[in-house]
Amino acid sequence: MTRTLGIDAPAPREAAQLTLVVWAAALSVIVPGLAMSGQMASPGEWITLLWGTLAAVLLTGLIYLATRWATGRALWIALPCIVAALLGTALLQMAADYGGQFFVHAFMTTRVPDHSAQSILLVTVIYFLMNACTAALFVILGTVRRIRLREKELAAARVARLETELYMLRLQLNPHFLCNSLNVISSLILTGRAGEANRMTEGLSDFLRATMDTDSGQVPLADELETVERYLELEAARFGPRLQVAIDAGDGTGALDVPSFLLQPLVENAIKHGVEASIGPCTLDISARRDGDALLLAVENRSAGQQSDAPGRPGQGIGLANTRARLAMLYGGSAVLESGPVEGGYRATIRLPLAGPVARRDAA
Repeated sequence: MTRTLGIDAPAPREAAQLTLVVWAAALSVIVPGLAMSGQMASPGEWITLLWGTLAAVLLTGLIYLATRWATGRALWIALPCIVAALLGTALLQMAADYGGQFFVHAFMTTRVPDHSAQSILLVTVIYFLMNACTAALFVILGTVRRIRLREKELAAARVARLETELYMLRLQLNPHFLCNSLNVISSLILTGRAGEANRMTEGLSDFLRATMDTDSGQVPLADELETVERYLELEAARFGPRLQVAIDAGDGTGALDVPSFLLQPLVENAIKHGVEASIGPCTLDISARRDGDALLLAVENRSAGQQSDAPGRPGQGIGLANTRARLAMLYGGSAVLESGPVEGGYRATIRLPLAGPVARRDAA
């Protein structure tokens, strides 16, 4: 397989800016030396210097075009062409430099340029080295630009992946939850409790609408808790008095923004692995409080009875894994999800910085 030149040329504007910077740096060294040696004593000398510099800057465009042309081509073609472009540009720059000096000398008082073979060779070599440095900087600048573009693409792909996983998590929740809720509604109808069945149907509709309308952005904690409450009201109809729920959001935390659908997977895990797996009374506590410059959210389930012998729904940790991945994407390392068993149950705690997600600040 033929190897290709895997470099990237910068954008034309970036290349032009880089060329001006390189030659400005060269002039900052050359001009003081010429001035101290007495070679810039007349206006004509300044004109020839400016002419030579302008010609060199404009001819550097040939190197940029050669670099763009060589990108992605076979090495055995690309490398010789770049070297030829560097040498050809250096010869043209040398010719323009000497031509300008002789032209100005014909009309103004200037020193006669040294046009010996040794001097011409030295000037050509200097231009060649300057061009080689400029070409190398083109490659570096283009590589940095490519890295930045790939980082943006990877970030966008990661966001898309997490949003897809979040959507799949909702799909995972809704069919199972819908099936259980419809069974309860059917039982209520069969037992003549039409009013309760109607209220539960309306609650189910409101909950499903809320989960499907929720995007992947930020919502007030109060709205997030309202969605959770709708879910738990429906689950309470299924488990009856065996499920006791307590929600405590104090210190004005309800107005704070949190990622949407953040608590729902944790609450569903508590129902699935806590309440369903137990045959006794269960308590589900959801709390929110400030802790310095952070917001602490906790979901905890405890059971006073024994574990059920019936096999529960298998879990794959999707809810916890997705939540950790979302927090890492939005807050970097400043948000943490900790989970583990407690006496008689399980607890998941999320610590969010009050400053807001990194992604939102960057977007602003």
